[in-house]
Amino acid sequence: MNNYRYFQEVTNDWKCSYRVPQHTYIFDRDVCVGYIKEGTTEEIIWKTPSKQFSKSRRKFKEVK
Repeated sequence: MNNYRYFQEVTNDWKCSYRVPQHTYIFDRDVCVGYIKEGTTEEIIWKTPSKQFSKSRRKFKEVK
């Protein structure tokens, strides 16, 4: 059984001229292990957790 937590990105103050997709990210403790593309329900789990993923300058809400 996994202990995944899901966080929907809700950042809306990107300073760019295009729309940035707001995916749902999947965490196992403090490590990002995958994501769900915006507009889909398919979980994409990486073979190796992302150690470069950063929550800084982004806003999230936890999804149950």
